[in-house]
Amino acid sequence: MHLTSLTLLAFYLNGALDAGKHAGPEKIYSEIEAGTIFEYLKGNVDRIDLSFFTKTELDELIEEWQRIANAVDARRKFAVEKNGFCLLLAYVIEGIQQRALAQSPT
Repeated sequence: MHLTSLTLLAFYLNGALDAGKHAGPEKIYSEIEAGTIFEYLKGNVDRIDLSFFTKTELDELIEEWQRIANAVDARRKFAVEKNGFCLLLAYVIEGIQQRALAQSPT
């Protein structure tokens, strides 16, 4: 998965936040757990374009976010507790960071 694809997703989420979009973290957690987060985003984020991801990549992101949701205290690690869109943006940034670390030479 290209870092530029994740960066574009981050821009879409940032735009949603700028437009005043809000969802409780519980709602985002439930959509991630159900595997329906991208359908939810398509219905709730104006002009979101996910065509730069393959179906396999979207499935991988859902699995990644499920792992993060089960392992990380979002309030402590990401300083997020009120807006699920902020939470999702933090997950995307975490994914970018992990991939960048994995690509950097040791």
